[in-house]
Order: sequence, then structure tokens, then C-alpha cells
Amino acid sequence: MNKAQERTWLIFAISLATLLIAAIVTAFIRINQIDVYQQKTHRILGLFMTIPVSVIVILSLRFRRKDYDERDLQIWRKALISGGIGALGFLVSVGTYYVLLASRMGSIRALLIIHLVYLACFISILVSSVAALVQYGCGGKDGEK
Repeated sequence: MNKAQERTWLIFAISLATLLIAAIVTAFIRINQIDVYQQKTHRILGLFMTIPVSVIVILSLRFRRKDYDERDLQIWRKALISGGIGALGFLVSVGTYYVLLASRMGSIRALLIIHLVYLACFISILVSSVAALVQYGCGGKDGEK
């Protein structure tokens, strides 16, 4: 396994864990009817939301792109396109849901839009990682043809 594959696996694990934790926290908030729109609660959630992004940035500094060959860069370019399509699909589907929900309730909180962008970022990273891992899996040993 080369450095690009290691980086992809780590980013995949971080983004999957982030999305699972976000789902658990959202379910906990909904079940216990906690008001996250209070100033203090919102700041605490914002602080915790920066941790996965910081870890991904630190990983990108650890795995320099100059160590990758042109095949790794080509795979990552294709994977980024897949991630963008996945994030766009997520935003369209959830946005449609909120529009239908807003027509019944009359409004949507602006804070939800920020959370959607955050989740779309991690959906994009997750889909990109999966696409890259699939492309690496199509090769032979260590991703070679």
C-alpha cells in the first residue's frame, strides 16, 4: 500500500466516523429535545465540529503530494469529481426535503444551512475516498496494473 492509499484510508475513516457521530448527536438532540440554538450550546458544537477538519488538514501536511506519482494524482482528480457529485446530490435531496418541510412549518432556521454545508463537505470527502479506494482496488498488487 502506497502513501496515497494510506492517506485515503485515513481520510475515509475520519469522514465516516464524523458522519456517524453527527447522526448519533442529532438523534440524541432530537430525542431529548435539546435546544441547540442557544448561544452556549451552539459554540460547544462548533468547537467539536472543527476537530475532524483539523485532523484532515494535519494528515494532508503529513502526506505530501510530491511523494505521489501521476497515477495517484489522476485517481485523486477522478475521485474529487465523484465527491463533488455526491455532495451536490446530498444538498439537492436534503434541500428538497427542507423546502417541503418549510412549506408546512413556514420557515427554516438559518443555522441548518450551515450544518448542511458542513455535512456536505464530509459527504464529499467520504465519496471521494470511496471512489479513490475503488480505483486503487481495480489495479493489481499495491494498486499497480
